[in-house]
Amino acid sequence: ELPDDLWRLGYVERYFAGRANKDFAAMDDGRRFLFGVVEVPLLEEGGSFTWGVWVEVAPQDHDAYAAAFQTPAAEGLAFAGRLANDMPCHENSLGAPVEVRCHADRRPEVIVSLDTALGRDAASGITLAEHEAWEEILFGGEDEEDEDWAGGEGEEALPQA
Repeated sequence: ELPDDLWRLGYVERYFAGRANKDFAAMDDGRRFLFGVVEVPLLEEGGSFTWGVWVEVAPQDHDAYAAAFQTPAAEGLAFAGRLANDMPCHENSLGAPVEVRCHADRRPEVIVSLDTALGRDAASGITLAEHEAWEEILFGGEDEEDEDWAGGEGEEALPQA
């Protein structure tokens, strides 16, 4: 739900370190982040496994997308970045180079470098067995992910600016 550098901080530390919403995050040290998706094709099932990720981008790219957010001007914006989350099914994904492709009507696409396992999976797709293994790692065999975790009992939500 956050870039790892914000997530690993304690509740009050997060408050002082930066601000975030569901699409943008900014740390007081100048770093900027966007939330986007990595689409991994499901070879046997059709469709794709959509993975929400945070990407660190240059401040000017963050600001350009924020200014164009959900308008036709966002369509076609593209820039480089780095994954800001460690992906549980892909070792060493934190910091992987990516291309961000923005859209007017949906979250940005995140194209991960083919030099990484995640990038190769996103380019070539995964089998049903691989998909099931990911589901087990990510969700522990649950049928649905609990989307209302933030601020729930025992959880610490990032204060919103």
